[in-house]
Amino acid sequence: MAGLAVTPLRVVAGHRTDSARWSTAALAAALLSLAGGWIHFAFVSSHWRDWWAYGAFFLVSGLFQGLFAAAMLKWPNRWTALVGIAGNLAIVGMYVMSRTYGIPSGPHAGIVEKATLVDLGCTAGEIVLVGILLGMVGTTSRRLIINLLLVVGVALWFLRLTNNPLV
Repeated sequence: MAGLAVTPLRVVAGHRTDSARWSTAALAAALLSLAGGWIHFAFVSSHWRDWWAYGAFFLVSGLFQGLFAAAMLKWPNRWTALVGIAGNLAIVGMYVMSRTYGIPSGPHAGIVEKATLVDLGCTAGEIVLVGILLGMVGTTSRRLIINLLLVVGVALWFLRLTNNPLV
């Protein structure tokens, strides 16, 4: 399956070429990112009504994920994947925080939001997207990122168990 590639036909100066090749990983990453962006765009107005910054977060998240989908198709490389990992982990982190600890700021600060089927599905897609992107960054970077995530997770767990006000 790793050898599969999608080859789009491009028209360059009136001639059809098939020089651009997208791996199935890059295509799947782009589709998942596009779906996540679409979901974030769909909820901009409802969050904007609650507070402008909530709406802005959804707008920026949707823009990031939509533009990332295009970037993944244009530049399906390690650096693009690293940007996608960082951005999607930030979005997932905010989701986890708002569903466990509470919204960090604004008029609903500290209120824990309920998880719904739509946001659970979107977050699951973002987690799968991060997994796909981890497969694209190479062994050394993948090992470093996974170890960093493990250290951050253990640190957050420790802070939470010690009733630290930061977490």
